[in-house]
Amino acid sequence: MLLAGASLIREAAVGWLVPAEEAWRTMLARRMTGTTTPTDITLVEIDADTLNKHVWPWKAEDFAVFLASCLPSSPSGKPYEPAVIGIEPPLDFVRGALAGHDGDPDAEDESEAAKTEGPPADSKDPEVHALQDLMRRTPKLVLGGKLGWSREDDRVQPMVPMPVLNNIHGDTRRLSEYTVVDLWTAKSLRLAPPGWINFPDAPGPRGLCPLVVRYRGQPVPTFPLQVAMMWAKATVDDVEVTLGDSIVIGGKVRVPIDDAGNMQVNFGVPTSRLAYDDLLVARYQIDNGNPSVYPPAFFDKKVLILARTDDASRTLEPPVGPKISPGEMVACAVATIQANAHPDRIGSWFDWMLVGLTAVASFWLPRWKTGWMAALVVVCDVAYFVGALSLFHMRMIALPAVLPLGLALWMLLLRFFTKRMQRVIAF
Repeated sequence: MLLAGASLIREAAVGWLVPAEEAWRTMLARRMTGTTTPTDITLVEIDADTLNKHVWPWKAEDFAVFLASCLPSSPSGKPYEPAVIGIEPPLDFVRGALAGHDGDPDAEDESEAAKTEGPPADSKDPEVHALQDLMRRTPKLVLGGKLGWSREDDRVQPMVPMPVLNNIHGDTRRLSEYTVVDLWTAKSLRLAPPGWINFPDAPGPRGLCPLVVRYRGQPVPTFPLQVAMMWAKATVDDVEVTLGDSIVIGGKVRVPIDDAGNMQVNFGVPTSRLAYDDLLVARYQIDNGNPSVYPPAFFDKKVLILARTDDASRTLEPPVGPKISPGEMVACAVATIQANAHPDRIGSWFDWMLVGLTAVASFWLPRWKTGWMAALVVVCDVAYFVGALSLFHMRMIALPAVLPLGLALWMLLLRFFTKRMQRVIAF
């Protein structure tokens, strides 16, 4: 029993049983999240229906319309006054979301595509000028981008300035390392801090969202952390990172992380969602004094995230369910931080205690009848999982699922073979 328990603990942590344990924790989060704390986030979706009306890639005008629909129409702050606005699609003139413009030769995007000859996209373009004005009016704005690796190791790449987390403790070598800015907004539109969307799109470990990564050896915040910092009214100097423990934002918001800078996302925390066109219609109705399905409270003092959610953008694999887009991962991560609904796995001491108790109980295997033992195992497992559901609902603490099931099955197999061995010995 001790050897079987040790094997189950290892396989559930780093072996082939990891997906089963991840699926169990995700099911707990989706079904048993007991938090009543409301989340202040609204995901504005660029879905398939939106792209049928607004063909991708978008122009600067489309993003200007979005910002105009989110910002106050007067200095008094009516009708909307969002806390933070995040734009997940990179505003890149060559490979990103913006279309209809030539490349910006002065944009230090570290990509061959960014060197296309042509006039820079500056304020002479009316659409870009309008977008720049709206970005300057946005008090708290985060612009999406993606880091990458240099394809020319022998070439010195230009250094792009960005916010750096200085108050960090632990071994930063475990953080994901990047050497170039692969995709970001055009240089003329870099009027807000970047939010790096570097999420693993391959299976395992799933359900984890990076909050801190390394750029040229410097720890920098990703998109969810940058949004959370602005939502908490904190700067990079107000953030303390302890790898393997937590990130403390402004001394009041604590986010548990592992030693690689990842947080566990609670996919059960609810988030508000609406389509891009619904936002435009709601703003038009409110401006004209008409009743709207989405009242101002749906957007006021909220974190608004504009993100693609069409099938082509769904590249991330959660532990359970269909793929999701990076924007949806950002929304779930920020909602988890806002609600303080961080799933927490109980310590390894519980696993070894469970294995020890089962090993002690196994001394009585030869004396138990098979039928009674099977009934007892079923009753114990049912009671265990009812307790696990209740504990997660009340305290957000997840008990293991693979270990008790594996131990119960192993006990039944031992009882069966013990009975056979007794018959063989008696014969």
